[in-house]
Amino acid sequence: MSATLSKQVPTPNISNDDFLRKAEVLFASNFSANKESGTPDHIKLKLELKKVGFNKAVHVEVYANDNVEIKASPNIQPPFGIICDEIENILKESINITSKNSEKSFRVDRAQRLLDYVRDLSLTNEVNRLVAATLCDIILDLIVTEKLSTFTRSRDELENESVGAKLSCLEGKYKCVLYKPKIIRDTRDLRNKIAHGASPIREDEATNVIASTREIFALF
Repeated sequence: MSATLSKQVPTPNISNDDFLRKAEVLFASNFSANKESGTPDHIKLKLELKKVGFNKAVHVEVYANDNVEIKASPNIQPPFGIICDEIENILKESINITSKNSEKSFRVDRAQRLLDYVRDLSLTNEVNRLVAATLCDIILDLIVTEKLSTFTRSRDELENESVGAKLSCLEGKYKCVLYKPKIIRDTRDLRNKIAHGASPIREDEATNVIASTREIFALF
């Protein structure tokens, strides 16, 4: 019987709970990911990954020492190396935090100040809810643009008014695995509805938008 294929991928800080949570979301966005329970203490996360086009499942184990092991059958298709590249891209993005790595960026600084302002708004007030949703869209656009700026200096790409176009550029042209892009797109849609006189935003909607924006800012 042929031996299982295996690759060790050292990934500094991946065992951090925040990064693990981000990794889970990214894996679930790109694979059918089954989280295995009852793992020993030295294994922080164990996933079985399946995907259309895969003839067998792939297994990923994240250890407490920040090492990651990718395992698969020797008969796996596509080739094991291609699968590993995709998984490694997700691992790299899991620990790549724009807001942490770009402390001197004017975009990140502005987004942080806007987020601080939104935090203090009273959402019982309808106008404040509209302001909060609009500012959350601006915050998300700023950090998407900041991440895009790590790949390009093109003004056409960086100054595009469509956050969806920027996300598509990151995902398509630069093959970047993104954290919760649907929420970013949904927030832009909400902002557009506000601009065109849609129904008032409920307090729970505003609360959810702010919470999602804070999470994405922290982990994007």
